[in-house]
Amino acid sequence: MRRTLWLIGGILGALGVLIGISQGLANAGPSLSGPTQQVDGNGVAVFATLLKEPAESTAIRLTLDTYFVNLVRYDFEEVATLRDDTGKSYSVMSVERIGSGLKPHFRQAVLRFPRVAPEAKTIELVVKDVAGVKERVFRWRLAE
Repeated sequence: MRRTLWLIGGILGALGVLIGISQGLANAGPSLSGPTQQVDGNGVAVFATLLKEPAESTAIRLTLDTYFVNLVRYDFEEVATLRDDTGKSYSVMSVERIGSGLKPHFRQAVLRFPRVAPEAKTIELVVKDVAGVKERVFRWRLAE
């Protein structure tokens, strides 16, 4: 009986550490890294890739991936916003779904936003309220 309690306690402790690490990654500040970035949190990995697109729009491929959470309820139009360092925010203009969308644990689409202000030096994609994570931020430096 004691052994079982120790084993259960150890498993719960390990889960607590993993959840804490996951939360820490999700709440980490944005970085100015490469075209593809990842922010994990609460069992969901979110990937964002800045795509080289025509000048009339800004395109980002957004991927949600998990083993645990049903992702079907998340509308990309609702959870994603683009903002630039000049203080302007941009809503999603269109969503081009990639794949059938029938897999509840993997969703991917290309999000199209209006062209950002010409004076902007950086842009941030903000993904809100996915799997209980208030905000995930992806930042890119624009070509000068």
